[in-house]
Amino acid sequence: MATNRSPADDDGRQEPAIADKSTPVALVLALVLSPVAYYYVGRTKLAVINLLTLNYLLLGIVIVPVHVYTIINDARTERGSQTEDW
Repeated sequence: MATNRSPADDDGRQEPAIADKSTPVALVLALVLSPVAYYYVGRTKLAVINLLTLNYLLLGIVIVPVHVYTIINDARTERGSQTEDW
């Protein structure tokens, strides 16, 4: 079965836990400590990449909050579509 997950993402076993994360907390973490925000939503590999590239060469101030919001929103949407199928 094909998925829309990138190779940098961790395995999907944590999807329900990601959907339960607080969006405001994730956004504040993304603005203050970007790698911690990725770790908060279960994307450890992206947290390491973000740390090693110095917050994506300082573009992470814009990129990380949007990406973390998208990760949480997609997890919530996927959880909602899965419950409708049952």
